[in-house]
Amino acid sequence: MTAVLARALAEYIDGHKPEDVLFRTARGNLIRRDYFNADVLKPAIFPAGVPVDMTFHDLRHTFASTALAEGVPISEVSRWLGHESITTTVDLYGHLVPEASERARTALDHAFAAAGELT
Repeated sequence: MTAVLARALAEYIDGHKPEDVLFRTARGNLIRRDYFNADVLKPAIFPAGVPVDMTFHDLRHTFASTALAEGVPISEVSRWLGHESITTTVDLYGHLVPEASERARTALDHAFAAAGELT
């Protein structure tokens, strides 16, 4: 968890004292996707300057893309996204880590160079 998110959640928990579920609707119900989209996400989009057609699923893609761009291993991104298999993550986001091939070639070059020095 990021430090920013951890602080925000700590403040929320201190102020709301949830007993079991972290977030509920104003009426105390569990938050459903349709409620979240209509009553939370969509009203926040315009003031934030985000395109009005953005969806919650776009947030998942943004998280995955950003994490991979920052060097988070795809196996870790897969775990955070809750994918049952890393294959799903690789199929969806593998193209976002083309530098992985270059890192592999560089690692092999170093290993081969070091092995050549031993002979």
